[in-house]
Order: sequence, then structure tokens, then C-alpha cells
Amino acid sequence: MRVAIPNFLRWYPVTSFLLMGVFFSIIVVIYDYYKVDNYIPVTVTGVHHMGGDYRIAAFYVDKYSGGTVGESGGGGSMVCCLMLPRKWYPGLKANVRWEVRHIVRSSNPALPETEEVAGLYHAQVPVEAYDEPENFWVHFFPQGGVRIVVSAFGPYGKQHPIQFGDTHATHQATTGFAVKALFSPDEIARLIDEDARNKEKFGDWR
Repeated sequence: MRVAIPNFLRWYPVTSFLLMGVFFSIIVVIYDYYKVDNYIPVTVTGVHHMGGDYRIAAFYVDKYSGGTVGESGGGGSMVCCLMLPRKWYPGLKANVRWEVRHIVRSSNPALPETEEVAGLYHAQVPVEAYDEPENFWVHFFPQGGVRIVVSAFGPYGKQHPIQFGDTHATHQATTGFAVKALFSPDEIARLIDEDARNKEKFGDWR
């Protein structure tokens, strides 16, 4: 399936809208959900290692949107916020869902670029060990691979845990399983109900 790249629309607009509503309602009372002594809010950013003919059209961490990752792969927008434990512990994981798009470029410069879906994936991904709770980086690899690292340094920094061009980086990746949709109808229905309850309790942030 090929579709023209839209400049003003995003895929999963309804789902993303609902997720944002739920997310910001939770932020209003975030300290009621977490003990601030144990958790800290951090930004979430995606990075991909699949080359300039691919991009991450959408990804979600624990059902909340992490934004997109462009064809350059060097890090998408920084999305706030995810509550991260101040201290790492064995078994710490996050649920990641993502859509990979293949960018199709015509040899005719007069024709627009198009995209085709290259894969939809889910994975329970270990959060790799960290000393301090810093920015939350989700790295995407070919063949549905994904890793999560926590670092104050961006993906181009020499101190970032995963370096571009490191052929061994993918060896530690978790392989996601292919799915037909990022969210099932039941999950979307639950998100709608949760969004409605939060609007009733906290008001409509929009």
C-alpha cells in the first residue's frame, strides 16, 4: 500500500488525540499517582538506525505518544513526560509500540515522495541500567529491533550509550512482534472511557 506523504495530517489522529487527553489529565494529578521521592519526570525521544529511506511514523511508550522520528534518524521531538524511577532496578521494562514507514522516492523529481507501511510492532523492552534518571531514549533498529537507554547525552554525543554506526548495537535489541494495528478496538474503547472519566473529574484541558 502506498500513500502520498501528507504535510498536515498524522496517522492515528483519533488515537493520538485521545492519548494526549488522557496523558495531560494524568499530569494534573501526577503526584497523586507517584511518590516524588521515588520517581522523576523525564523527556522521551525516539532515534532510529534504519537509514534515510525510513522513518518512525508514530511510537508509544506505555500507551503514551512519544512522537515521531524523521528520516535522518537522529532523534525526534522531545516529549514530556514519563515518570522514571530514580533508581534503576532489574526487571524494569516499558511497553513500546511503533510504526515503521518506508519512504519511496521517484526517479522523476516532479513526482512527490510516497510512503508505505514497513511494519507495526509491539515489544516489552528492558530499560538498560542507569546511574541517574535522565532523558529516556528509545532506539529503533531494522527487523523490528528496539532498545531503551537513559542518558543526559544526545544520540550524537560520544557519551551516549548507543553510538551511530556501531554494528554491535543491534545485538542487544529486543525484537518486537508484528501486529496488524498499534491499538486494538478494545484498547481504544478503554482509552475513550478513561478520557471521558478524566474530563469529568479534572475538566477538559483542551
